[in-house]
Amino acid sequence: MITHVLPVIGPLRPWADPTQVQIGRLPMSQPLPRGPGDTVPLDGVWSFRLADSPSDVHGDDVHGPTPLAEERWMPIVVPGNWTMQGTADLPQYTNVQMPFSGPPPRLPDRNATGIYRRAFSVPADWTGHRVILEVGGAESVHAVYCNSHFVGYGTDSRLASSYELTDHLHAGQNHLAVVVIKFAAHSYVEDQDMWWMGGLHRSVVLRRRPRVSIGQVVVDADWDPGTELGALEVRTVVDGGGTDSGAVPAGLVIRTTVTPTLPAGTPSLPAGGEAVAPPQEHVVPHQYDDPYVFTGFEVTAGWQDLDIQPWSAERPTRYTVSVDLLDQDGAVVDRTQQHIGFRRVEVTNRQLLVNGQPIWIFGVNRHDHHPDRGSTVTEADIRADLELMRRHNITAVRTAHYPNAPTLYDLCDELGFYVIDEANIESHNYNTSLCDDPSYRATWLDRGARMVTRDRNHPSIILWSLGNEAGYGVNHDALAGWIRRADPSRPLHYEPAILGADWTTAGTHATDIVCPMYATIEAIRRYGESASGERPLILCEYSHAMGNSNGSLADYWDVITATPGLQGGFIWEWKDHGLRQTLPDGTVRLAYGGQFGDDPHDANFVADGLVSADLDPHPAMTEVAWVHRPVAVRPAEQSREEPTVEIRNRRSFTDLADLEGTWALLVEGEQVATGALHPPWVAPRSTAVASLSGLLGVSSEELQGHLAGARSATLTVRWVTTTDSWFADAGHAVAWDELTLAEGRPASEPLTVTQQRPERAAEQLPEGVVDGPTLNLFRGPLDNDGLRLLPQLMPDEMVGSEALGRWASLGLDQADPDTLVSHTASTEVTDVGTIYRHAVEVPPQLADPPRVGVLLALDARFSRMRWFGRGPGENYPDRNRGSLLGVWESPIDDLPYLVPQEYGLRTDTSWLELMTDDGEVLRVDAIGRPLHVSATRHRPEALFAAPSQDVLEPDPNLILCLDVAHRGVGTASCGPDVLEAYRIPAGRYEFAYRISGRPA
Repeated sequence: MITHVLPVIGPLRPWADPTQVQIGRLPMSQPLPRGPGDTVPLDGVWSFRLADSPSDVHGDDVHGPTPLAEERWMPIVVPGNWTMQGTADLPQYTNVQMPFSGPPPRLPDRNATGIYRRAFSVPADWTGHRVILEVGGAESVHAVYCNSHFVGYGTDSRLASSYELTDHLHAGQNHLAVVVIKFAAHSYVEDQDMWWMGGLHRSVVLRRRPRVSIGQVVVDADWDPGTELGALEVRTVVDGGGTDSGAVPAGLVIRTTVTPTLPAGTPSLPAGGEAVAPPQEHVVPHQYDDPYVFTGFEVTAGWQDLDIQPWSAERPTRYTVSVDLLDQDGAVVDRTQQHIGFRRVEVTNRQLLVNGQPIWIFGVNRHDHHPDRGSTVTEADIRADLELMRRHNITAVRTAHYPNAPTLYDLCDELGFYVIDEANIESHNYNTSLCDDPSYRATWLDRGARMVTRDRNHPSIILWSLGNEAGYGVNHDALAGWIRRADPSRPLHYEPAILGADWTTAGTHATDIVCPMYATIEAIRRYGESASGERPLILCEYSHAMGNSNGSLADYWDVITATPGLQGGFIWEWKDHGLRQTLPDGTVRLAYGGQFGDDPHDANFVADGLVSADLDPHPAMTEVAWVHRPVAVRPAEQSREEPTVEIRNRRSFTDLADLEGTWALLVEGEQVATGALHPPWVAPRSTAVASLSGLLGVSSEELQGHLAGARSATLTVRWVTTTDSWFADAGHAVAWDELTLAEGRPASEPLTVTQQRPERAAEQLPEGVVDGPTLNLFRGPLDNDGLRLLPQLMPDEMVGSEALGRWASLGLDQADPDTLVSHTASTEVTDVGTIYRHAVEVPPQLADPPRVGVLLALDARFSRMRWFGRGPGENYPDRNRGSLLGVWESPIDDLPYLVPQEYGLRTDTSWLELMTDDGEVLRVDAIGRPLHVSATRHRPEALFAAPSQDVLEPDPNLILCLDVAHRGVGTASCGPDVLEAYRIPAGRYEFAYRISGRPA
């Protein structure tokens, strides 16, 4: 008989009740690995049916044998999102707004509900043991049925839920059903800036455990920077949940051993290596009815004064804690282990300290995202993220905005990253109400407490975060109190506790860090210079990486490194969230919000990463790597005739012995000398001063000889790794700096303009020039210039610049630029090319335009470019400190951003050559001053008109832009706009250049 209700829980509707966080779910524990025969993965192909709502799930959907392929059922891959596997329910992206109307806990009538079914068999040697089902992650809530029996219900889509299957199993084939409901009352606290998906997006496994087993292993591994010795406490809880009474028998013993961690690839059990200290054995208490004495079925092993190496992100030394449960005869009943690191984290005197030393937070915010699998990521995906991060000097990760799969923390422990572990709590659309709502109190506590319980043994985690953008209320204070009592070894982090308040005193119960998001440079400078309060400032989000962005990153770090109390921050964010989509005509694109027909949506606000969804680094990653460099070289204050430089080691625990330095001297744009650096020894967090000639290993006379008469000379120093590592081969560049030794340019032709806007006959155009030069004041608007796909957000949501609206009102996007400004120009044909001179008067009403320059259309056959200027990649006036002056060569750039916008600029360019495949060359020489140049396949107006790459057609010509001034890129899509120093004020702009050619 068909039952038209979800069995057992259907009438109760727990998914609509925010107070109901679980039914029948086992308590959270740390991941406790056992032997290889103790796990049966259930990943793979399941049978699946999608219902419109939980009320449309029939009793026979979860009863009886697993259905085979038929009209109502389809195959689906677990782990995975059903929204990415060809169902009628597609991804939806929102930032702040919920995908359905409230108020909480109201749910939409249509609430996609997926029924997952599969058959499984339990290994014969599991008889007599407990069998536990672990659902690694289900968005958003789920119910479990086994052999037609209701087993349990769980919430929190980003933490695993475990259930006891033992009494529901029988010999032979068993049948499992997991019903996943997309929206629940708890979705209101999962309102993160990401795609709404659905499904079993993390692994599902069966685990065997003895009837009496190891239930918890809680490790506190401390390292005293004063004595340089370690201390270890291991608390093991024995779980008697498989017995009739839940108690444990007398005579059980816990044996705890500590050894160095074995190299990767060796067996995980049993642990090997010499013991760090003698093993300890403790009898497990069993007299549970002894008031004031019995504290649980648990024992504690402890060691002091251990001669061990501490863990840090620079030196991630790990040890293995092995725990054996022995019966009365000494036989091993259960065994597990934990990889640990000894380290101390504390906040004191406005500094976040690890092992007694301040650390820099060279961080990013990271979501779980894959362009084909959505929120389902593999170990290989996570490792690829971390490898690319480290190649760009990123050493810290904030798990925005939820706990990640345990694999991430394992890898961060092993490879060396500092982690902020963040609870899955974000009620952005209701962020000033739910935080004080008593019906959500259990949700707050359950999510934070389960995260801490699961992850507390990871040395990489240095801060607990109470969530993100969920207001600040009593529910936060309740969670903060629980964490502080449960784990006093780590400080707390929570940005809304200081939002809109005095950073010195606000929210001290909920956060030990002043952790603003998108604060201005001046705001963080003022806090640092105030020397008030006890807390360090670490930006939890800054430098919003949406499209062509991350302007003034170096300006932030100038202030951070120079101001006590500031320690860095986490760039928003690591990766674009584009999803691969095949259109009806076969076109494949990376889609953003609204391109799946989803409504409401927040368009391309989801495309705000330093790298693409496919892990292609965006051009700003060069600047990121530079501001995060582990060693910096700069001129020292000159107190003597011999030039001197400072070599600053920005690491906290490591000298520079693993790096090799080289130098190159460029005079008038030509490399005249190179060599190896000869640096003095530089201790961690120290600065050494050396003479310039001594650092270069040359005599003062030789150095002066190279510089004699030079109008322009720069010294480039690079530091590379000397050995292969997990993230790069030997020779990988980790740091570079440029020192100006002589500044100026050779004498050049004057800029006198003698003719106004001359008419040019086609035969006067240089070979290879199809049209132009024409005055150019516009650029394809950046996301930071104005959110043209989200005009409703400006300015009400305090995101997005007003620049684009102002430019459009002035007609910059459509009007002839010569009607907007005073422009005079002259042309002179010479034996060595055609010289163009321009003078542009920008009136006050047009101050702060996108650019001042000219545009030329060139023959499309030009396919490569070579130039002397900043490179090798795209750079802009407020994002070019990590781009070195030199002679560079590259193909014509492809558009690197998901939404078309201005791209491809090279600043401070003295000359540019464009080349065809058959050797034809067109050359542009700047006269009097360098120019900013770009050569792309798109005109500014075409970039403006196209909402996505798939509809952007290349221009018939190569488009060359030569700018005397170009506005910076800033971060105004979410954060500060372009600083005044990088804007274009009203006034007169003169520039000149020569165009010449060389035939093939």
